[in-house]
Amino acid sequence: MSKMRTPRNSDGTLRRANRSKGLTNRSLIARWVEAETLHLKRLGMSYQAIADHLMGVARGQRQAVVPVPAEVRFPDEYRISLQAAHLAFKRAIVRLPNAEAAELRKLDSERLEEMFLALQAEIRKGDSKAIDAGVRVLAHKARLNGYEAPRSIELAGREGGAIPIEVARRVLEELDHEKGK
Repeated sequence: MSKMRTPRNSDGTLRRANRSKGLTNRSLIARWVEAETLHLKRLGMSYQAIADHLMGVARGQRQAVVPVPAEVRFPDEYRISLQAAHLAFKRAIVRLPNAEAAELRKLDSERLEEMFLALQAEIRKGDSKAIDAGVRVLAHKARLNGYEAPRSIELAGREGGAIPIEVARRVLEELDHEKGK
C-alpha cells in the first residue's frame, strides 16, 4: 500500500490539493532576505547591521539594495535576528554557483590579509594581544581556504568515527619502529 503525499507550499506548509503549487509570501520574503543579506555581506556589513537594515526596509524606513518583489507583503512588526540573517547568508551561499562562492572566499581572504597587515606594527613590537589576534586571523584564513591541517581522520564502517590525528601519528610511529627491528 503506497502512502499519499500531502501537497505542500514552497515554504513547507500544507496546501489544498485543488490549488496550484505557488510561492508563498513567506518564501518570497525568505529569498529576498537571502539576496539582500548576501549583497550587504559583500559590502562588509555585520550581521546585526544587516538585520537592522532588513527590518528598516520592511517598515519602509530604508531603501533596499536588492529590489523587493512587488508581490511581497511584509507582516506588521516584521523582525529578524542577527542569527537569522547569518542563516540566510549561509543558505544564499549554498545556492551560489561555485565561481561566485570562490569570489566571496577570495574577498574574505583579502579582508583577512588587510587585518593581518594592520596588526604588523604591534606584532613587531612584541604586543602579545596583537600576536594572538594575528595567529587567529591566520588560522581563520587557513580554514577559509582549506589548507588547515586535519585534526582527525575519518574511518569508514567504524563506530565513533574520527580518530584524533595525534593517536594516528603514534600508531604509525609504532609501526615504523617495529619495521625497523
